[in-house]
Amino acid sequence: MATKEDATRKKESIFARLDKLNEFERRPVTPDKLQSGRYFAGLYAGEHVAATEFVIGALFVIWGARTFDVVVGLLLGNVLAVLSWTLVCAPIAVQTRLTLYWYFRQIGGPVLTVIYNLLNAVLYCILAGCMITVAASAVRIPFGIPPQTGWLPQDPLFVVVVIGVGAVVVTLAILGFKRLSQFAVVCSPWMLLMFVCGALMTLPSVGHVSNWKTLWNVAEERIWSGPGPSVAVVRREGSQIVLELENVKGRLQVLKEATGVGAAAETDPTQVPLPGFFLASTASPEPKDFVAAEARLECIYGKLEEQPASDGDTKEGLQKIRETDSLSGQYGDASAVSAVTAAATSIAEQPTDGASAEQAQPQRGGRSQGGANGQRAGGGSGGFMPPVAPVVEVPPKPPILGYRIRVESKSVPQPAAVKYVMPKSRGGVVCNENFVPLQSFQAAINSQHLSARSPIGFWHIVFFAWICNLAMHLGLSDMAIFRYAKSAWYGLYSAFGMFLGHYLAWICAGIMGAAAARAFMQPLMQLDSGQVAYFSLGWAGALAVIIAGWTTANPTLYRAGLALQVITPNWPRWLVTFLAGTITTAIACFPFVFLYLLDFVGIYGILLLPVGTIVVVEHWLFPILGWQKFWSNQRGQLLNLAALIAWAVGLGLALVLWKMQWLHLFFLVVPVWLATAITYIILAALMGASKRQEASGQSEPLPSEPESAVPGTIEAPTPAASSAEPAKKGIGESRFLMAIFGLAALLCLVASLTFAWFVFAGYMSADKVKPTLLYLALAYFVTGVLYLNYRERLQTARQPG
Repeated sequence: MATKEDATRKKESIFARLDKLNEFERRPVTPDKLQSGRYFAGLYAGEHVAATEFVIGALFVIWGARTFDVVVGLLLGNVLAVLSWTLVCAPIAVQTRLTLYWYFRQIGGPVLTVIYNLLNAVLYCILAGCMITVAASAVRIPFGIPPQTGWLPQDPLFVVVVIGVGAVVVTLAILGFKRLSQFAVVCSPWMLLMFVCGALMTLPSVGHVSNWKTLWNVAEERIWSGPGPSVAVVRREGSQIVLELENVKGRLQVLKEATGVGAAAETDPTQVPLPGFFLASTASPEPKDFVAAEARLECIYGKLEEQPASDGDTKEGLQKIRETDSLSGQYGDASAVSAVTAAATSIAEQPTDGASAEQAQPQRGGRSQGGANGQRAGGGSGGFMPPVAPVVEVPPKPPILGYRIRVESKSVPQPAAVKYVMPKSRGGVVCNENFVPLQSFQAAINSQHLSARSPIGFWHIVFFAWICNLAMHLGLSDMAIFRYAKSAWYGLYSAFGMFLGHYLAWICAGIMGAAAARAFMQPLMQLDSGQVAYFSLGWAGALAVIIAGWTTANPTLYRAGLALQVITPNWPRWLVTFLAGTITTAIACFPFVFLYLLDFVGIYGILLLPVGTIVVVEHWLFPILGWQKFWSNQRGQLLNLAALIAWAVGLGLALVLWKMQWLHLFFLVVPVWLATAITYIILAALMGASKRQEASGQSEPLPSEPESAVPGTIEAPTPAASSAEPAKKGIGESRFLMAIFGLAALLCLVASLTFAWFVFAGYMSADKVKPTLLYLALAYFVTGVLYLNYRERLQTARQPG
């Protein structure tokens, strides 16, 4: 029989139960819990060197960014991000000492807060799923599973690996071992160092670097070399569609279907069919209207300049023939040149002047035999001279000015549109010398082609670096962190995360990705983070990907569990975490992260940006206008309709601008912010925000209990329940052991960097250093955790009894 208490609980609204879950957020942080700047520096440096850095750094190479755009664009974009934290997020957090949840609760009402939390839960699950996918890309290596870089997994075993990794991550998140949290803290400096070591060890395979100038040249020519091959002109010639290519930058190549390092390309790219092309008879076709077509690459030759005949000796003439033969496969018409070369070779192998075959062969014995043959074959006197074929006249080849692709299908005699889908495997992929491929596209004749992925330029990179953490700074989610700051200027400590993780780590990941693409002779978009890291650093690199995925998925999964408690407020914490983990693992089975992470990050920020905009307007602009803050809450409204409509207007504008291709996703932040702010100001004025009412206070009554610290945020240490005498006795021992293990951990990091430098300088080979990096990593983890353990003991011993 249900008790009266049970009946009361059932009648209790979901909003009241949600408020109980977030009781700790209702009371502002007290001065005794404020933290020093060192904590914020360590927090941001650790959180922003994550598994996604491996992916984002490689995506800049995939999308055809240029060196100047990456180096300077990331610098400017990260400055904007740091300023957003410092001038917007941190001041509001310091002035209110509240989290965004409870502050927005007073502005938007409980209904809008529930919507915000549900949206956050979904986005956190997707983000945590991305981390698990990245970690699984390294775990798959021992099982021989090929890289998975499409929307859907191509190998069922990869799904098994993802489920296994997800199960481990979810279990650790539920158990919440304290030592695992310490281990995550230890991993942060090591992971950053692995980015640097990977770049140093792979840079020599990309190009020779002796100074800063040569480094810049190598970066421009072989790493961030700009857009890859693309379609400049689409026209019809009879029953064929002709595609004129641009941005080739050197010779064009078609890759073979092969695996492993050094897999070859086609000898003559003009003699092989190109897969992935489709034709349609209408200019605006539906997907079902396209028919598979045959396509071949064709060279565009220039005019041949007349050159005087050369009277060089026979040896130089044969060498030129052989060089021409070796290059002929690259530029077409290989059969004619190869036939001439074969004839010249047969002449060289035949006996001359009636001599025997033995006399015609090169003599490596005494001087007397070699001298006679040498005089007869080469016309010289004395010494050894191998037989050389007579000079064979080879017609000089005209220079190649460019390339075109001819597409034809017997089923479509009058084609009007063409579509290209890049092969999922390396076979048949058209790419330049840096293995930047021809991207998928669809186009009609005499119209601009529609590429599936447009190249990104300087401002794209600037805005992406700015909006990469848009939900945290302009979206104000990091109010939960900066409410513990002593000053709003502590927002500048976010620079440790931006310029170590989002600048240095991204650049290093790009170098490793470019080196892996050249080594495997495969587009980087067909390689995952695990394969790139394993190629660069061996098992230490694979371990770095796994740890980076786990250490970032774990707290993200925890945040998703908190947000999901909106709809499950009476469930135990472990069950909510299990639910979030199940959703996250299911998402992780789809490896879209390796190609579409930048899009997701942009969408994530845009979806939550209007919430921060509404808070900024009501917090700063309303007092300037003389309007009433928390006007909707003071009227007892469960929903701030003006805020909901403003949120919808901002997102609606973003959807229209993006889908109509009027504005790139990365540039939506400015119009969305302005549209949300203007709409909210107008609607709030119409709904009564400009008319002040008598109210007991600006916010709801705060509970009298002291604030409880949030797991994952900062909490003042609790004094240990031990006597002062044993504590003082252990101080000396703890200090000594802490220093020993701390020094040992530091030496492991220095040794890892030193070995990587030796590889870069050419003193050691990468294959010999890679196992050493793994041993140093394991030693670092052990000594680092012991260092933190003894440091904690020392801090506990110093607490007053």
